[in-house]
Amino acid sequence: MRTFYRKWSEHPYENGEIPPPGHWQAGYWPMIFIKRGATRFLDPWGRPIDWLIKHPYGINWGRELQIVQRTLTTLTPEQIRIAKYWGTGELITKISSIILRFADIYRIGSPQLARILGYFHAAMNDVFVVTWYMKYMWDVARPNQYGLILPAVLATPLFPSYPSAHASVSGCAEVVLSYFFPQESPRIRSLLAQSTMSRLYAGVHFNADNEEGVVLGRQIGEIVVRVLRSRG
Repeated sequence: MRTFYRKWSEHPYENGEIPPPGHWQAGYWPMIFIKRGATRFLDPWGRPIDWLIKHPYGINWGRELQIVQRTLTTLTPEQIRIAKYWGTGELITKISSIILRFADIYRIGSPQLARILGYFHAAMNDVFVVTWYMKYMWDVARPNQYGLILPAVLATPLFPSYPSAHASVSGCAEVVLSYFFPQESPRIRSLLAQSTMSRLYAGVHFNADNEEGVVLGRQIGEIVVRVLRSRG
């Protein structure tokens, strides 16, 4: 069933103003693992990628808005803390600190650490580019663009909602970091699930933004891990 949705570029935020266009160009920056074909994204071996993320037409945005409203009226102090921690400062910095902490715990030397950080940041570059491309292609409105007063924990970012970058980054990082630190996989998954959910708790994303963002991020992470395995 095709569900129409509000467009981010057509509806005002709660201050009554249409948001500025933002940095849409990031969706066209060069990538490291993923390539661009004439009309499709390609994997490192030149094969077209069939993205697993849902088209926004397949999402019930009215129900999604109800989830946001219900979440914001039942927030716990711990959920507010999670929203503020993951939503303040740069997410990549926070995830990089997790890598450095694991490097200390497992006494990883500089050459191996440089390799881990290199692959991680290359993966982050690609997931951001693809996420930004999809954000501006689909132009999905934020929760605060439905004419409701929402008691959001954080200010709403000035770019489209779907998919959530926190979620896509977290999904990709979960796969890549679990490859390098398999013994820490449960901890990695738990921390990055917090990062993803923080955007719903903050009131700046729909739950579908998060769920589908993770799907996108994990798919890109799996592509990166296939490259890693092919190189030994």
